[in-house]
Amino acid sequence: MARGAEDFLVSPCNRIAADWIARWPNWSSPALVLAGPAGSGKTHLGQLWRARSGAELVDPMRFDLEAAAGLIERTGAAWVDEADRIAGHPDAEAALLHLYNLVQAAGGGLLLTARTAPGAWPLGLPDLASRLKAAMVATIDAPDDSLLASVALKLFADRQLAVGEEIIGYLLTRGERSFAWIAQAVDAIDQAALAAKRPVTTALVREILTPSL
Repeated sequence: MARGAEDFLVSPCNRIAADWIARWPNWSSPALVLAGPAGSGKTHLGQLWRARSGAELVDPMRFDLEAAAGLIERTGAAWVDEADRIAGHPDAEAALLHLYNLVQAAGGGLLLTARTAPGAWPLGLPDLASRLKAAMVATIDAPDDSLLASVALKLFADRQLAVGEEIIGYLLTRGERSFAWIAQAVDAIDQAALAAKRPVTTALVREILTPSL
């Protein structure tokens, strides 16, 4: 699937997050937290920022103090995905604090993506909680009908599937109102159409959209 800037669909629910990514390196603090539900576009924005900044992607649960020093020496920037997983893990919290301090000293940037803002993380390290409290936070809100429809159309187009408005409308009334559910539904429809060698019709979509989705 395409992951360029032109492929990210901006709407009121994610405009602030997208604007902060576009402002790099003119951030008002060393760290930016993008908080939003699964499938909301955090990873896409992270990839865009990584391309702009040269940042390295960090697994927060497989990171240590030595690795932090080497990373910042190489790039000056880091992207920590699913950063909220560190909460309650002393070694991971200590490594993130060290990484934050190194980024700040180097004048670099630290992007954290997570499902919730740092204030909701049960952190055990007060110094880390203090640093993250001062970080910029951009929340990606629940999508509206217009954005969900645009995302669905794009996902079908990425699979070279042309669908009518009636199919998009059906999707929006048959499942969770989330990016993750739309992506899962489109994938299931695509696989079923390929397996059955059938075009994507409302009848096919009706067969596929079961409560299991």
